[in-house]
Amino acid sequence: MPAWDQRGPNSFGRAATQFQLEQLPGDQLVIVRYRPNHNAFAEWVYNDAEIDDSKVVWARDMDPEKNEELIQYFKDRNVWLLEADEKPPRLVQYAGTATTKE
Repeated sequence: MPAWDQRGPNSFGRAATQFQLEQLPGDQLVIVRYRPNHNAFAEWVYNDAEIDDSKVVWARDMDPEKNEELIQYFKDRNVWLLEADEKPPRLVQYAGTATTKE
């Protein structure tokens, strides 16, 4: 991590992806999948303090059962899978969910 007087790393795309998702109708849930060699300083998963009221919620990919629990909790959201370590990062509809829920 850079010191306060050093230049930080280049953007890895989270801010642009957040902006893109905020423009979509409805609320969004993004399940983020990392590779084992993921750069820990390129963190995608962090949320506003009021997660349930956020337009976009970010979560780490877990096993299918845990992912399904999360999806059921946020059942009124559009669900996406973000392959964070692809170049560029790849955002696709999460398998088994509708693209939009209005």
